[in-house]
Amino acid sequence: MMTQEQDEPVYTKQQVQPELATDNNQAAGVQLGLYLSVNKVSHQVLKLKHDYPNALQGLSFRFKQREQKGVTLYALRAGPFKNYSQASAFCEIAKKMGQSCVTATFVGEML
Repeated sequence: MMTQEQDEPVYTKQQVQPELATDNNQAAGVQLGLYLSVNKVSHQVLKLKHDYPNALQGLSFRFKQREQKGVTLYALRAGPFKNYSQASAFCEIAKKMGQSCVTATFVGEML
């Protein structure tokens, strides 16, 4: 999870501002975690938006359901990004803020 212990942000608005993709069917995105319920996904989105409004400005959020070892998990996805290079750059910044992040296709149900 991200922490608020830093005095200065580890990002600038220009570093994290995505150039939005025009085709959301194959758009690049990031996965920001796996959760046990859609409610937990929604709660995490609200928390992230509250804690890091500049870093997440312009991003949309989706969740994708999947089964893993008999457990239903809900992946939190953010995007779209213009390409995977931008999604990867966003992940590097998110990781510096303590957030798990991997690049992923921006698919799933809208939150």
